Amino acid sequence: MDQTLKTIVDFIMSLRTQPPPDAVLDRCREILVDALGCAIGGRDCVAAQSAQAYPVVPHGEGGAVIGVAQDAVIDMAAFWNTAMIRYLDFNDTLCGGHPSDMIGALVAMSRPAKATGKDMLIAVAIAHEIFCRISESVMWRAPWTMDTGYGIALGATGGICHLLGLSREQTTHAIAAAATNGTPLRASRAGLLSHFKGAATAISSRHAVFCVHMARSGMTAPSAPFDGRHGIVELLNGKEGPLNLQAFDHWKVVKARLKYFPVAYNSQLGVWAALELRKQLDHARLAKVTLHTSTFLKHECGSEPAKWDPRTRETADHSLPYIFALALRDGNIDIHSFEPEKFLDPQIRPLMNKVVVEADAAIDASWPHNLELKLSAVDVAGKSYQVHIRNPRGHDLNPLTVEEICNKFKILVEPLLGKAAATAAFDLAWRTRELGSFGDVLAALVPAA
Repeated sequence: MDQTLKTIVDFIMSLRTQPPPDAVLDRCREILVDALGCAIGGRDCVAAQSAQAYPVVPHGEGGAVIGVAQDAVIDMAAFWNTAMIRYLDFNDTLCGGHPSDMIGALVAMSRPAKATGKDMLIAVAIAHEIFCRISESVMWRAPWTMDTGYGIALGATGGICHLLGLSREQTTHAIAAAATNGTPLRASRAGLLSHFKGAATAISSRHAVFCVHMARSGMTAPSAPFDGRHGIVELLNGKEGPLNLQAFDHWKVVKARLKYFPVAYNSQLGVWAALELRKQLDHARLAKVTLHTSTFLKHECGSEPAKWDPRTRETADHSLPYIFALALRDGNIDIHSFEPEKFLDPQIRPLMNKVVVEADAAIDASWPHNLELKLSAVDVAGKSYQVHIRNPRGHDLNPLTVEEICNKFKILVEPLLGKAAATAAFDLAWRTRELGSFGDVLAALVPAA
């Protein structure tokens, strides 16, 4: 066994006897509740519709699906849940990805695992910690070709192994299988974005469930998928060697960031900058605006022609020019901002064309620990305007309040459940740690017959 694989398995097994501290479980509760709300809000996405085409199974005999009374085959339930969580681009972010995507797989497995609320929170913590270390060691390096799904598959696998109480040997083979197969490309997030952007990590969640099933059934996997010959290190560096995974000696999950607006996380800066500029300048008088920000934000949301001419929802919510222009014009960004009549509106394009995005070396120096955007604008009369946004709402240094998390949940859930049931569902989910069955939370998210 290579050292990286052993390090990951040791961490998973250690939490059988020494659970995370209360502060970590509290943070995991916030992330879990937020993800459940996002799933309900994204329940009508194309990927979820595709999942519904597969046969469902009787309640209690398969994997749980958020907001749905029937169960699905477990790996399809994982795909379905994650696709819903991810669709609105409204769930958490940490270490260059959206680790709460993994919650889709954990929820799917929660029913056959007969998971308690605390079991789920520990699984969320395990998944996030593994994801972060894989992200920082593997995906989080230029030119960002390998996609986040690689870490999603590994983290979700670790969380599921905990829920099922798999042995050390089974856990080792499950992690090794997830590490070896299914390396995703970031092509899913380039150019004109397709439905696949929102479903890429859902496929990785499904992969995690499959790998655990194989290992649980006695199937073995490669012994050195990270550090050994033809492992991930050789893929990245051209020769085998240690991945040097960061030690599991501190909790990264407490740094998770929740979203205030349903856009790519770094693009939150663009919304806040537009709202500040709007207080000083009518959008009709804008001549030009330059958004100075990190190289990553420019690369992700402001470096391709498609970002100035979004033709799909997936492109629009990753388009800094569109997000900025719409917020400047309308004074808000919400889940309705990415409907076709909005992003295809010909009247928004002249305003988008006044937006320039530039990378700033000084901002790069403190990214990603601090997020910044400096705006320089000029109006038609030649007057200049400056705006500086740093660490927007939801950042770990500027976190959402419980009231804000609750309000976001209700906005997403009330259209399905109604006001009273949405409030009751939030209150119950907020008490997840106390519950003898996580199934109680899932039942509260299903509309009354």
